Amino acid sequence: MRRTALYEEQTAVRERAGLVDTSQLQVVSVCGPQAVAGLERLLPRRVDDMLPGTSRFSVVLSRFGRVYDEALVMRLDAETFWICHGSGGTKKSLAKLGVDAEPLEDLHVLALQGPDSARALAPLLDRSLELAFLGHRPAVLGGHPVRLSRTGFTGFTGELGFEVFCSSADVLPIWRMLLAEGLVPYGYRCVDLLRIEAGFLLHPTDLGLVGSIWDAGLGWLVRGKEADFTGREAVERGRGQAKHRLVGVRCAGEHVITRGDAIQRSGEDAGLITSAAYSPASDETLCIARVGRDEPRSGPVTCGEASGVVTGLPFRARRTDQPYS
Repeated sequence: MRRTALYEEQTAVRERAGLVDTSQLQVVSVCGPQAVAGLERLLPRRVDDMLPGTSRFSVVLSRFGRVYDEALVMRLDAETFWICHGSGGTKKSLAKLGVDAEPLEDLHVLALQGPDSARALAPLLDRSLELAFLGHRPAVLGGHPVRLSRTGFTGFTGELGFEVFCSSADVLPIWRMLLAEGLVPYGYRCVDLLRIEAGFLLHPTDLGLVGSIWDAGLGWLVRGKEADFTGREAVERGRGQAKHRLVGVRCAGEHVITRGDAIQRSGEDAGLITSAAYSPASDETLCIARVGRDEPRSGPVTCGEASGVVTGLPFRARRTDQPYS
């Protein structure tokens, strides 16, 4: 085991707490009397029954039923939502539907992740932390107004974690205050490793290589959805017709394995890699792979010159919703 910077960041988040700037996350505000109706047309998951102060994960689909973006829906009040999304086409999709969405360009997002994140955050707040999993609320952090959430969407670690939404004027002093509480800064190489360990799928890295919401294992998002939404016809046609699924692959040691690399079983093509990262803590290269629906759920495979074993996902049990009081 090599005690590299990546190892130090990985173990800090898993055993204590880390801090990462996730301000690349795009956030749009959807407001007004038509906000619910507009989001119901956009998303395959319901939002009409959400309570203010809660969040829901969803995806955005193309009209062909393919995953176009991932999205976290935050309901602030009866007519105001924030949509936190990645690099996909959420804003474009909203515009096509005629939904008025305002990009929150001055909004920055810091993610605290790890078992000690609550203990580091609590002393800086104006009142008791008391935030349920997937909850969010306004707060004052060290004298700075913020919106505090507990979703894990931005940190992608599977650990207990919080997000701090703040303005550009406040982000640097808040960052410094959090570091002074003992949080360890970590970078995007570590973010990718941690989210692969936790089995979180990313667009377009993983979700862009699956054929449908069913192939991605995300069919549960449409449960109970009665209102029409973009891609519904394709989703219904594909029900029960998934051709692929996503699995984990463990390869002992460090290997150069990249997105799109083929995996083979007994010399025959069995699928392809969607994500891979080396874990210095376990001395393994961990991969997420797309395989045929009928492929065995375990057993040896090869990824180029690396030997691996197929496993389930996640590689590490998630503790996102664990109690912290």
